[in-house]
Amino acid sequence: MKTGSNQADQETAIAVSAEDFRYICGLFPSGVTVVTRRLVDGRPYGMTVSSFTSVSLEPPLILVCIEKEAGFVNGLEVGLPFLVNVLGEDQQHLARRFAERREDDRFSGAEWFSGWAKVPQLEGTVASFGCLLDRIVQAGDHVVLIGAVRMVQRHQGRALVWCERGYHCLPAPFELGGSEVG
Repeated sequence: MKTGSNQADQETAIAVSAEDFRYICGLFPSGVTVVTRRLVDGRPYGMTVSSFTSVSLEPPLILVCIEKEAGFVNGLEVGLPFLVNVLGEDQQHLARRFAERREDDRFSGAEWFSGWAKVPQLEGTVASFGCLLDRIVQAGDHVVLIGAVRMVQRHQGRALVWCERGYHCLPAPFELGGSEVG
């Protein structure tokens, strides 16, 4: 494993444009989530996030990456409850709504309820993670939020996937024992 870096490596890294980086990262499939919380004044807030992953099993931790300019980061403090809503393959409209609409209009017309810790929870998702904010890590133009998972739910359906600048549905998993492959 290479531990040092030389001048050529540093120049190459600097030459990567944000557009090229985003395009190449977009080749890697990721699930689509809407991360929700309550603002200080109690209003619901949510935004579409595809940078979500598990971090640790013991203790159960997840992370989400959010742009520093997003309203979601206003008033964040350790211990704040938030929820990760994993969207189903029939919920592209919610992914767009929570990515494109004005921040104060995203919940208008969306089906949701006050879920775990009174955090907004979207109807019809395939899974939910209720978390308490454990850490905030500054990382370039984003913040990485580490969440201590306090609640998980599995619902019916299959997850929506984002890849190559579009939404996709994965094929059904191969089921063993039912048919012969030949």
